[in-house]
Amino acid sequence: MTNKYLCPKCRSLLIVGNNVVISAKANDGSEGLITLSPIIGDYNITFPPTLNISTGDLLALFCPVCHQDLASAKHINLAMLISMDDNGKEFELFFSRIVGERSTVKMIGEYAELFGEDVYKYQDHFSKPRQMF
Repeated sequence: MTNKYLCPKCRSLLIVGNNVVISAKANDGSEGLITLSPIIGDYNITFPPTLNISTGDLLALFCPVCHQDLASAKHINLAMLISMDDNGKEFELFFSRIVGERSTVKMIGEYAELFGEDVYKYQDHFSKPRQMF
């Protein structure tokens, strides 16, 4: 079974079907809903044609329910969601807001699990890395 993903502000469930759904705004002001794979380390993202983006763009990401910004205080390029496993255990999931960048950090207590070939850019912002994938 896959993890549930929640907004860290309103705790709304952000899973629709088999995808995580987030509202995105591009640099030119265009907006749309993007879908992310719920599998950590799978970087398949679907962008709507209304979102004018290029590789390397920094997206603003928002909860589609409460519309609060999902940007992380850990680093300007990261967003954060809460994830919950099948046993109800919660952890913080940080991921890159830069189009095309593959970087995810799963915080379990004070330990970080690092995923993606671009995660090295952010690993110094997280204490006690446990392993790199």
